[in-house]
Amino acid sequence: MHPASLRCALALLVVVSLCAGCGSSDSSKVSTASYVSSVCSAIGPLERDVVARSNQLKNTTARNAAEAKQNLQGFLKAVEQDADRALARIKSAGIPDVSGGKTVSATIVRTFTQLRDALRTAVAKAATLPTDSPTAFQSSAQTLLASVGSALGQIGSSGLGNPEIEKEAARQPACKRLGS
Repeated sequence: MHPASLRCALALLVVVSLCAGCGSSDSSKVSTASYVSSVCSAIGPLERDVVARSNQLKNTTARNAAEAKQNLQGFLKAVEQDADRALARIKSAGIPDVSGGKTVSATIVRTFTQLRDALRTAVAKAATLPTDSPTAFQSSAQTLLASVGSALGQIGSSGLGNPEIEKEAARQPACKRLGS
């Protein structure tokens, strides 16, 4: 997957996920500013790591298909671990003190769980890529990376907008840096 398209997919995922929400009344809430800042701060390192790792993978030369497979597996495993760390931080962000805050929080946690799970699936599939020919490996690897890209594009495609979250995300420096 091209680093720019992955970056765009992550930025879109953030915007769509932060816009979800409808009705809730929970007593363990955090301020909207704190919640949005925490979520964007969790996503920022993931986005930067994905871009850096993508560039590194793109600039790595493999001597054969087996080495290329090993490089791809390392990339996918590292990104899956990055996504897992981001998910843990997102889960600890709390529930924003907005109408539908519990739904907003649940939606973004679900979204990043799906992302992490898609990456775990990709890690498992990468282990089965053929290495008997460079052409077979390249074709299979491209198909695998396209499926990861497709999964990223589909994550968080539903949800109701929450104007308070959207407004705060537009103000937060950590959110403004996403996708840039």
